Amino acid sequence: MQGEDVPDGFPNLVVVLVAPENPGNVGFAVRAMANFGVTRLRIVDTDPRDDKYAKIFAVHAVDTLENAEIFDSLDDALTDVEAAWGATARKGSNHSVTRATVTLEDLPDPTSLPATVALVFGRESVGLTNDELSLCDIAFHIPTSTVYKSMNLSHAIAVTLYELYKNYAEKPEPRPTDIRAATKPEREQAAFFFDALIDKTTIKEFRIPIAKQVFRNLLHRAFMTGREIATLTGSLRKILKVIEQHENANMP
Repeated sequence: MQGEDVPDGFPNLVVVLVAPENPGNVGFAVRAMANFGVTRLRIVDTDPRDDKYAKIFAVHAVDTLENAEIFDSLDDALTDVEAAWGATARKGSNHSVTRATVTLEDLPDPTSLPATVALVFGRESVGLTNDELSLCDIAFHIPTSTVYKSMNLSHAIAVTLYELYKNYAEKPEPRPTDIRAATKPEREQAAFFFDALIDKTTIKEFRIPIAKQVFRNLLHRAFMTGREIATLTGSLRKILKVIEQHENANMP
């Protein structure tokens, strides 16, 4: 129905939390999942579904928390998935087989896989063990400062889902009321009227091409919406009209 939000995101993604130590973090994680269209959650070795703080921090995504599936082991949680991608802050070297990782931006498109893809996140204190990472098809890390590599659990989930959402998520078609960027023809029309105005000024002739180019540079560098470029073009056109009317009125 027009005007309503259309569900989008990743219907085939499931987030797997291995022994999370802070129920509040689980609530924050669930909220981050909702931000990027992921509704399936599996939790290993603990059950925070009824925890007060988990529910408070989940806010409007509490249904995802309450519907989470609980497993005794990571192996059990991954039995029906097509692929499992495990997050780790401890990046291995090229000589490490157990902890060779890719960066977050190198993860493939989860929507291209035919079945469930699991994003696996470990404990807040020590992350995933080598044995747990060995159950994953890919180990990945989020590029961070070398001074402090470890991220909060919910932050790591939010960053990961944002990167995947930005690159791969199924998104609804834009609605007529949605903000859109100004098109190239719209920017060229604004430049056309600016050129006409500059030609009527007393700027030295050798500076005229420079002024026109500077205006075009500004149009290309600035993110302008369709509404903004229309307002700018209309204003330039009206200024030009006033100048022309004044010129015609002063003609002999």
